[in-house]
Amino acid sequence: MRKFPDPLAGIAFNAGTRIKLSEENLCGLPIRPEDLATGEALFIASAEGYRIIPLKPDLKKLYIEVTTHCNFACITCIRNSWRDELSHMSRETFESIKKALPELTNLECVHFGGFGEPFSHPGIFDMLSSVKEMGLKAEIITNGSLLNDAVADKLIDLKVDIVFVSLDAPDKDEYDRIRQGADFSSVLDNIRGLVERKNKAKSIYPELGIEFVAMKNNYRKLPQLIKMCRDFNVRKFIVTNLLPYHQSIQDQILYDMDDTVIPFGDDSPLTMMMAQLPYMKLRTDRYCKFVEDKAMCINHKGYVSPCYALMHSYNCYVYGRQKEMIPYYLGNINEKHLVDIWKDAEYVNFRLAVKNFRFPSCSDCKDLEGCSMADNNEMDCWGNSPSCAECLWSRRLIVCP
Repeated sequence: MRKFPDPLAGIAFNAGTRIKLSEENLCGLPIRPEDLATGEALFIASAEGYRIIPLKPDLKKLYIEVTTHCNFACITCIRNSWRDELSHMSRETFESIKKALPELTNLECVHFGGFGEPFSHPGIFDMLSSVKEMGLKAEIITNGSLLNDAVADKLIDLKVDIVFVSLDAPDKDEYDRIRQGADFSSVLDNIRGLVERKNKAKSIYPELGIEFVAMKNNYRKLPQLIKMCRDFNVRKFIVTNLLPYHQSIQDQILYDMDDTVIPFGDDSPLTMMMAQLPYMKLRTDRYCKFVEDKAMCINHKGYVSPCYALMHSYNCYVYGRQKEMIPYYLGNINEKHLVDIWKDAEYVNFRLAVKNFRFPSCSDCKDLEGCSMADNNEMDCWGNSPSCAECLWSRRLIVCP
């Protein structure tokens, strides 16, 4: 696996120095009393002046990829281009995560997802139970095929907060075309069974969410799907655009639609009210949900990444151009404490750069044609490594729970 150049090498002036916080060493620099209580900070000097960033264990949301195995072969799946191993997260790796959770005093939610089917992991209910016993919110996303009555009962008993089901069509023909190896009727029966067993148990948990991947072939069917799901009392309906991982579906993207018009005729009011729609056009503003939500991701091997896009090695197609994605790991939970990874200078600086979006915009750059730097995310023309210059998540074209 290729490794990024060390982003701290040769630029210690900008990387910052870890310091102990006290009234004496602040030299008159302003800082809030509650930040002073953290005890340490990153002191950064730059051409613009000085900055003190208190180092707090303020992670709020943790995404855990418990497996990369899946029983479906979807045409939209990252497995169509990646080179990573298929395996379950080991018990030891999850135990390392579990031990670190009490140190994250601001942690609110643990989301079980990533690029695999979580219910295929033999220890998934022990994992969910561990999270709920700590008083944390637990979320999980599934393709719905393993969401049988026994699984539904366990989710209800554990009071798992929300279950997202990936559902890309309201009819068998379109659904089975996208999710090969799937059975639309069975998935629908499982969703219906979960709702019925919740009602029987008089439980509000788990709430139900639906995630829909929008493509040219299925987008017009979104209102029909929403109407169908109203009977399931869906609480969250997330619509994301397609990120093609194979050239065979790159012509299915919708990114250049006019998203200022009403797209579904008479069905538009209900659709707009029920669904969280993404942008359908490249726009100026950029926003990283992972950084703004103070989230991080841990893959099935225990490696920590700042977001989904940087968890694995794969190829994708951005506006018809093939782009190689190299993973960006900030440490491994089996080798380093999670709090220490979160507060590490490299990670702090990365979050700061993304929050301020000090990256070029490759997708609409006039010099894009012939620029080899846009072929991968290793580095951009501003010297960022890794580069988020062409992240479609930040343009709110691609979204996730």
